[in-house]
Amino acid sequence: MTVAFLIVTFFVLIVIGAPIAVALGGSAVLSSLAFAPIPDGIFGQKLFGNINHYTLMAVPFFFLAAEFMETGGLVHRLIGVARVFVGHLKAGLGMTAVLTCIFFAAISGSSPATVAAVGNIMFPALREEGYSERYAIGALATAGAIGILLPPSIPLILYGFVTETPIPALFLAGIVPGIIYGALLLFTARFLARKEPITVRRKATVAEAGSTVKSAIPALMLPVFIVVGIYGLPAFDLGSFSYDGGAIFTPTEAAAVSAVLAIAIGLLAYRELKLRDIPRVVIAVGPRVGMIFWITTNALIFGYFITKIGLPAQLAQAVLHINLSPIVFLLCVNLLLLVVGFFLEAVPTILIFAPLLQPAAQSLGIDPVHFAIIMIVNIEMGMITPPVGMNLFVASGISGMSVFDVFRATIPWMLATLVALMIVTFIPAVSLWLPGPTGL
Repeated sequence: MTVAFLIVTFFVLIVIGAPIAVALGGSAVLSSLAFAPIPDGIFGQKLFGNINHYTLMAVPFFFLAAEFMETGGLVHRLIGVARVFVGHLKAGLGMTAVLTCIFFAAISGSSPATVAAVGNIMFPALREEGYSERYAIGALATAGAIGILLPPSIPLILYGFVTETPIPALFLAGIVPGIIYGALLLFTARFLARKEPITVRRKATVAEAGSTVKSAIPALMLPVFIVVGIYGLPAFDLGSFSYDGGAIFTPTEAAAVSAVLAIAIGLLAYRELKLRDIPRVVIAVGPRVGMIFWITTNALIFGYFITKIGLPAQLAQAVLHINLSPIVFLLCVNLLLLVVGFFLEAVPTILIFAPLLQPAAQSLGIDPVHFAIIMIVNIEMGMITPPVGMNLFVASGISGMSVFDVFRATIPWMLATLVALMIVTFIPAVSLWLPGPTGL
């Protein structure tokens, strides 16, 4: 009865127009008041205890790093490098847009931020070179989704936080699937460009390529520095100085370092960021960070309530009782998350369904890191499906097209996402090759 009341209350709040955060927290509190399974004071204690967490500090810092990259000129340099590699091909500029999204995603950790930063520059450039509106915005909206798969991914940080899965292992697990997804998008960009009325650019000379890559070295070194800092270098001994290997800093510290380095590169290396710009950037990021923390706060209340009434454990027992195979279970999860993606954004999807579904997955012997990557790829699909797909809204603002027209433009590109999802679902080694089985 409690579960039914919780679900009905949640959807009633959504239908009457309540924000998702209010629907999450409100349904949990109302259910508790109606059935009194939890003392009222416990909610406040759990709320503060969960939100006052070191791991969550990474979220605002990665948002800041992405914003300082865009303001400080790092995005322009990344685009230049992408042009050197693929700009001379038939679909050169389209592939450049995809490759730049991959580069930027490896620093920002945010899908909408990737679409906004790269799209504001690349959409006009694609249109000027003869690409259709549908091709240009479809490429940017879909390729931007890779921002939540490649490390440092903000959704992976939140997933690790709510499920107590090691975040460094999650970051490693996203690398190979991210590369495969990126390769599929590059192939799609080339394939869809066959009928586009575009001209082929000349190949950059060795001198031009060298100058472009040299200019982009500070921007390119930023993700390398973050990865090396999180996972460390091999141990070495230089006599007076030795290093035992292992991590140099935590993912949270990596977020802070990336923000500081983005400021330093913009100020000192490229000189496109001014000291007077820093307060403006911080103020601009504030509402986005506040929105995520507001949703997270209420989702933690919701998650605590469903755990307290035993819903995840009941679901795990039900899965075992009906004797689902792991493959059938994962197919059901994919179908569920595909539907959920039409109605929920990435953050609430993770905060609601990760604690609910992971115990059931583990009961079937599915590695939690592998399951996390399956969830993230599903959420990538949700980022480009209406009515709440964030990438669609960002792309609509960039292009001036309606959200529905942007969605239509992404449909051919979604095939790459579906293929990536099938690969990740049916071949666990793709996700577990770098981190190895966690054994959690």
